[in-house]
Amino acid sequence: MARPPKFDRGPSALGRRWKSLWRSSRYLLMLAAILLAWQVWHHPQFRSLVGLPQAQSELVSMPFTLCDAPGYSANCVVDGDTFRMAERRIRIEGIDAPEREGQCEEESRASLRATQALNDWLNQGDFHMLAADDVPRDQYGRELQTIWRETPQTRRQDLAAHLIDSGFAEVYSRNGRPDWCR
Repeated sequence: MARPPKFDRGPSALGRRWKSLWRSSRYLLMLAAILLAWQVWHHPQFRSLVGLPQAQSELVSMPFTLCDAPGYSANCVVDGDTFRMAERRIRIEGIDAPEREGQCEEESRASLRATQALNDWLNQGDFHMLAADDVPRDQYGRELQTIWRETPQTRRQDLAAHLIDSGFAEVYSRNGRPDWCR
């Protein structure tokens, strides 16, 4: 005798849960994808990497001194991640350098080295930074700038990456400052 056909109950309970989860979260996932794409699109290093045109940049060609040097100019380096151009105060985005009045003597010495390294890089020749209207500001009103130099091989030399790779700065973290007292 043949068995009667089983009643088809459709997708399993697990399948129904996944489908329900997908329905409720797909708009959130699409929004996250759009926000990620917007961030990537506006990140200068990514744009350079894939050959997209850069945002309007400002070419800077002026000498810099150390701000605490006697007779310093209006264009001077404050510390390892901040410098001034006339009335503008500029902080290099994405890095954290040792503080001048550090938590220990080693941090203060590292700050002097980082300050000199930044001064040296700025004085090596013309460099680019984003137009002042296109950059965010930090809680102290400083411009958060991405700074780079175009090399003769049309490669981009990023200042933040240079300072990190050379050991004068670390990647900025919202979780706290690096421990320079090692």
